[in-house]
Amino acid sequence: MANSLHPVARILLWCGWAAAAEAASLSGLIPLAVASATAFLFSPVRVQLVRLLRRTRWLLLVLLLTYAWTLPGEALWAGWGSPSIEGLQQGALRVVRLALLLAGLALLLAYTARARLIYGLYVLAKPLTWLGFDRRAFAVRLGLTLDYVEHAPKPARWLDALRAPLPDVATPATYTLETERWQSRDSAVILAGLLLLGIVLA
Repeated sequence: MANSLHPVARILLWCGWAAAAEAASLSGLIPLAVASATAFLFSPVRVQLVRLLRRTRWLLLVLLLTYAWTLPGEALWAGWGSPSIEGLQQGALRVVRLALLLAGLALLLAYTARARLIYGLYVLAKPLTWLGFDRRAFAVRLGLTLDYVEHAPKPARWLDALRAPLPDVATPATYTLETERWQSRDSAVILAGLLLLGIVLA
């Protein structure tokens, strides 16, 4: 059933997961952590999560240090320049929340094909067309960008990447997304997700 869920339902479920990871109390984070640890046992999710954590490791470290040295509280050790214990606690909590958000994203990326993910974003962007947003151009550019990032040769050094000329590749004439119909099971899953979100936040 999970593989047949509409991509919009998948994205909305991740949004609910992100809201729960951000707003849940400390005790409410425990079931989210258990669910993340269970998902980590599956190889596709583990690969995606490790990749996301590696790419955000410096952000996580900066968040922890910023909270530790900017929030007032009891000093961790005597003397000038000591981080506060409260700051370390709040920084660690912020890192945990962000890691849980990334765990949900890893699950979404691991089991949702790129074309389906782009189609889900394309559908969700429909209300923005009233503001003049061109969702077709957005879907095409996003798809072509992701294709280029995946197939582009990786230089040995980042400086080489900046110096390398842009590839002279002809842009495809069309970019096709397969449409999917919203099913009753998608509505049921969203309702169940809202119920679980309410339980976690309560």
